[in-house]
Amino acid sequence: MIAFFANLFGYILNFLYEFVNNFGLAIILFSILIKLLMLPMSIKQQKTMKKTQKINEEMKQIQFKYKNDPEKMNQEVMSLYKRENMSPFSGCLSSILQIILLFAVFYLVRSPLTYMRKIDTGVIEKLQGAVEATGNVSNYKEIAVVDYINRIKQEKEAGNEQVSQEENIEKNEETSQEEKPEEIEQNEEKDNFNVYDYVDEAYINMEFLGLDLSKVPTENITNIKTLIIPILYVITSIVSIKMSTNMTNKKSKEDGESSDEYDPMAEANKSMSWLMPMMSISIALIAPLGLALYWLVNNILMMIERVMIYKFIKI
Repeated sequence: MIAFFANLFGYILNFLYEFVNNFGLAIILFSILIKLLMLPMSIKQQKTMKKTQKINEEMKQIQFKYKNDPEKMNQEVMSLYKRENMSPFSGCLSSILQIILLFAVFYLVRSPLTYMRKIDTGVIEKLQGAVEATGNVSNYKEIAVVDYINRIKQEKEAGNEQVSQEENIEKNEETSQEEKPEEIEQNEEKDNFNVYDYVDEAYINMEFLGLDLSKVPTENITNIKTLIIPILYVITSIVSIKMSTNMTNKKSKEDGESSDEYDPMAEANKSMSWLMPMMSISIALIAPLGLALYWLVNNILMMIERVMIYKFIKI
């Protein structure tokens, strides 16, 4: 299922990339589009959370009244949900979709040649073999290919195409049978494979505001620039959570609800609100910067969304 959504999102991201010719700008536009598509669900989720808070007092009474009769308590709780036209799992769908979206975008950013550029798997394997022949080893093989192709593209634009081709041929000839996969070598001999034939097809402009979105923070520890986007993501995550908590408390006071009582549901939601960012931060440090950029933009859009819903939509 994750691969399906990654493939679907790949069509959208590639369309946007072809329009703006910049991976970073395409990620931003993609983030805005996804947020707009999910806006109705976000509004519904906010309404569900508000409704849950309203029936929480009645839920406490049921739990206290039937604390020695779990079966009766469950029946009364289900009756309450039915009466209020709510489902105990109403918040699960949104959480599941967020997890699917998280991993789908991760797949998409990790393997842009497969999901975004839709390049044949055999061609990608040969390109990866050419990169490995230069001694470049990375946990993200397609990102390494993109970086390699981008350097070739720059050399071509600088008028060094002939020199680069000669160097590439020499490196491939010097590579031993053990260093280069046998299957790829046989395919190259059979098909007369040439990396330069796929430069335009595999090229992705990863430069964004002086940052290379193909870089991975943990693989480029000495390059402090790779930490800029993850750090901004952490800051916006904290601000977003604080904003959400303050707005919820303010809304509760406006509705005459007490915020002093212990609310298990609220505590659970609060814990979940911290869990997703913490998990995302750990992934952002070991993934290409394109993923961290998506999450950063998504945080900013989420804060704007919450303010708009709070100000202009009655919940």
